[in-house]
Amino acid sequence: MQPTRLISDEWIEEALNYLATASDKTAAARANRVRAEFNRKQVRARLILSSPESSVAMRDAWAESHRDYIAACDEEVAAIEADEWHRSQRNKCDAIIEAWRTEQASHRAGSKFQ
Repeated sequence: MQPTRLISDEWIEEALNYLATASDKTAAARANRVRAEFNRKQVRARLILSSPESSVAMRDAWAESHRDYIAACDEEVAAIEADEWHRSQRNKCDAIIEAWRTEQASHRAGSKFQ
């Protein structure tokens, strides 16, 4: 009788393939996240310096409500989302591989893994 399997060959193959091929995309997503954070900070600083307001609080408010700053924030959010997606994929692949390894070890030990 064939033991019950939690992790299919297709899942393990997809996980290994992702980990083997996605490193460039993962690194690019992380770099874009850092770049977007730097850009948002630069835009905010530039806007504060060019603000027509007189008080510090008003210059901050003017800069943070400016369309350029809002666009930079949106870019940063998109970069964070992409970076977190890749991190989540890596974590999922690691979990699949670890579960498969545990399953294989249990089968080798002769126990039923259900």
